[in-house]
Amino acid sequence: MMLSHPTMGMANAEPHPTRVLGWISYFAIESFGSIQVSLFWQFTNANVDLKTAKSAYGLIVAGAQIGSILGPTVATNADAIGMPTLYLCGAACVCAMVGMVNLYVRRFGPSAEAEPKAKKDKAGALEGPKLMVKHPYVRGIFAISCLFMVEVTILDYMMKVLAHDEFMQRHPDDPQAASKAFTAFMGSFGQMTNLISFAFSLTGTSFVIRHFGLNRTLLAFPSLCCAAIAMVWTAPQLYVVFVAMMLLKAFSYALNNPCKEILYQPTSSAVKFKCKSWIDTFGARGSKALGSLITDSFSGSVALLVTYGSFVAGSCSAFLVWVAYWMGGKFDDFVENDFIVGEELPTETVFGLDDEEAVLNEAEAADEVNLSLSLPPTPTLILTLTPTLTLLG
Repeated sequence: MMLSHPTMGMANAEPHPTRVLGWISYFAIESFGSIQVSLFWQFTNANVDLKTAKSAYGLIVAGAQIGSILGPTVATNADAIGMPTLYLCGAACVCAMVGMVNLYVRRFGPSAEAEPKAKKDKAGALEGPKLMVKHPYVRGIFAISCLFMVEVTILDYMMKVLAHDEFMQRHPDDPQAASKAFTAFMGSFGQMTNLISFAFSLTGTSFVIRHFGLNRTLLAFPSLCCAAIAMVWTAPQLYVVFVAMMLLKAFSYALNNPCKEILYQPTSSAVKFKCKSWIDTFGARGSKALGSLITDSFSGSVALLVTYGSFVAGSCSAFLVWVAYWMGGKFDDFVENDFIVGEELPTETVFGLDDEEAVLNEAEAADEVNLSLSLPPTPTLILTLTPTLTLLG
């Protein structure tokens, strides 16, 4: 209703810093995007087992991509539908998402990790960072979740600079035509990225994880990053960067995201909720800020941006290859020995070893643990539709 107001809403086209509704809308959307996705994956990780995660996370990501495709498609008809109606549709999708989560909990019950346990000392606000500092495995999740954003930020800025220069050269006397061409270019980029991500999530993600194992699948995305950076460095042209960015963004959604969420399976509820919140919020924003610092330092020269930006991005990719290799081995060890990262140990930690190494050394002589739990298909369907509504909203 406020959007339809003649002075506070869309009818008033005069920009002004005191337009409170604009500020409220911006902060609400940004906060929702930053927090809701992280909360959804926290909820999902606490409610599915490893077997279900490997088979269903690709489908869940595909559901999210449907929302990311349908949302912009509906928004392109803003002139006919009207902005107030679009906002109302978005709010309805968010409410429907809340209803679906409530339906899931009522139908299948809360996760085992949400059941009441013996009282412990109240956790502080910094428990998440403390756990991340304490456990190398959690630091590895942080690296896989966030560091690739440094190179994506650098390549994204590089692509936009090259696109701006390209379209200004094509339309030197018509800035509006150049702006429209740039907008169409970015629209095509978004459509292609989401379509590739959707197609691979629907048909390839679960297949790759099940047949090649998480340890090998983890290596795929940072290896693709290295190849993309090498391609951009050798041929720094607009459509080369376009293809590199399109592949990186598509497979970060379709391949890297499901893999890093599966990495939370052998962790405690404290890691799943407290550490993940810090990683997804502060770690992701910090990585983007670091990438922006690099682009700002070399924004005056495209040649310097390509040279030094590619060097920084390539270094991050090479480091992530090593991290992915180490994390894959640790994940297999923890699953095999039924070790939960972040749980308190019954005995003191061996001097010179972290918690994970101490427990694994003791568990080498133990029998293998059979992780054969499964969930009915209906919960997976509900969890798949939830991010669709979230991103559509």
